[in-house]
Amino acid sequence: MKNHWKRWTALATVTAVLAGIWTAVPASAASVTATVNWGSAKGSTTSYSYGLNIYKAQEGTVAADADYKNNVAYMKPGMIRYHRADQMGDSSTGSGWVKNPGASNYDWDAPKISNLLSNTFSNNPVRMINITNWPAYMDDGTGKLKTNMYDAYAAFCAKLVQIVNIDQGRNVQYWEILNEKDDIYANNIAEMATIYKKAYDAMRAKSSTIKIGGPSFARPDLTARVNTFVANAHTKLDFISYHTYTSGSTSDTNATLYNSAQGLGATTTSIKSIIASHTTRAIETFHDEYNISWNPPDGRMNNEKGMIYDALSLMSITKAGATGSMAWNESDGWYGKLEGWAPYNKRASAHLYNLFNTDMGGTIAETTNNNSTKVDIMGTFGGSWKKLALVNRAETDQTVQVSFSGWSTSIPGNTLFTVKRIYGWGVTYDSVRYDVLTSSAGYNLPSDTVTVLILDENNKTYAAAATNYIVNPKFDSGMTGWSTWALQAGDDTADYTETYGGRDGAHLTHWKNAYYGVYTYQTITGLTNGTYTLKAWVTSSGGQFESRMETKNHGGSAAFVNIPAGGWSQITIPNVNITNGQIEVGFWSKANSGNSVYIDDVELTKN
Repeated sequence: MKNHWKRWTALATVTAVLAGIWTAVPASAASVTATVNWGSAKGSTTSYSYGLNIYKAQEGTVAADADYKNNVAYMKPGMIRYHRADQMGDSSTGSGWVKNPGASNYDWDAPKISNLLSNTFSNNPVRMINITNWPAYMDDGTGKLKTNMYDAYAAFCAKLVQIVNIDQGRNVQYWEILNEKDDIYANNIAEMATIYKKAYDAMRAKSSTIKIGGPSFARPDLTARVNTFVANAHTKLDFISYHTYTSGSTSDTNATLYNSAQGLGATTTSIKSIIASHTTRAIETFHDEYNISWNPPDGRMNNEKGMIYDALSLMSITKAGATGSMAWNESDGWYGKLEGWAPYNKRASAHLYNLFNTDMGGTIAETTNNNSTKVDIMGTFGGSWKKLALVNRAETDQTVQVSFSGWSTSIPGNTLFTVKRIYGWGVTYDSVRYDVLTSSAGYNLPSDTVTVLILDENNKTYAAAATNYIVNPKFDSGMTGWSTWALQAGDDTADYTETYGGRDGAHLTHWKNAYYGVYTYQTITGLTNGTYTLKAWVTSSGGQFESRMETKNHGGSAAFVNIPAGGWSQITIPNVNITNGQIEVGFWSKANSGNSVYIDDVELTKN
């Protein structure tokens, strides 16, 4: 229906106001472009890539708590590390493992240790026990081991292997000697290596099959320390371990934290290089503590910001080739992936560990990314399965266009990927078409989310043809379903349908043999709220003052994309957020005499 031209004064004013709040959509809307080559391997994950420290279980009756055990198992860590700084404390009064730690009759509390280790997790992770330091009786008062206690300490470590693996039959495979003693021994790392080697020999005498390592460096960035330790201990190192924490201040920006997380793999790279300079032995590498703050509390470790930090850390550490990583920690008030109190509810990072351990194992694919300060990526594959993790660290919604290569089979545009997406509040499950992922408009990634895309090439599913909600999208029925607003008297003749110069039959034309302004639009109601994509094929003579496709009155931000001069091309407004069940779509021309635009195949589909 034609609308009376006398509305032009008021509506022109409204148009001018809206022009200030509309969002312009560039021709290529994706804010990030990435590539994934399934045919090029860049390493592989291990069963230990996404592990956890076990801290809370060592308090009271927590180890036997069903909610706690179920929620740790939900995260599916392939390896867990038992560690507490107070391990050498009195077992009768706290979380310690030692009876009479300040007296000469110190000893391990075997029943207490048995109670802890008998409460296993249903996912059956491989276990590492960290022997943090030594009982107070052995300490010289400065945090160092008394020099006349070296052999006694070695025997004490060996006795724990005897208790756990021989007497109790626990088959704990990994044993870690010391925890962050490199600061105390900073001026004599060789002496720390001597202590380590004595303990190694005594423990090895108890078992030829366990793996023994350490020393859990607090400052692996101080490479001279690492070099000295490896130089002195490499013949008795089955693995080397190290820790990193990014920040001591809550005023550090999220971007600063994320940049650090994306660089954590450099620590593994450095340590591997030091090992290679001393030996050809295959010494495993464990980044077995990391988190945001060495000076808690920092609330970001408990929410979606911490989840983004963890995801970036895991990808960096894994790509660098670490044998494994273990986040600090599984459950507590400050650091935990679970809340530190019953019923031990899952925080955002708990879902991250579940998804990465479920879906992000295998060979690591070659990837590129033009802006990792917005979105970081990692692809893995195994057999017919292909998986891609997309981490939006930008704190605003982003769109990513992914170019894939190295497929084993043909992937039609309507092939569906499973989508698992983690928000601060939980996980959603959806699907996305291949042609949406690869389109120049990009695939929407909400802020502060981790998205995992999954495809089994041997069992592909396909999307049915999408519903186009536009009435008369090809203008084959003239102007049916479309309305016109005229800028001035007589401009309502500037939009009409014809077949001249068309792509496929009829199309909409904007043209007049005089200056004109015309807006052709329709309002669609009864829509399900969500994100939609608007597309149209257009060709233009160029020369207009304004020429664009628009969306508005849908509850979300109004948007437009300019119609380019030249031959037929498809333009797109992606990710149109409809929150009120309706939308107005339209085409606006403000043009000189003789300027023309043709429009055809208008398409509005739900994402």
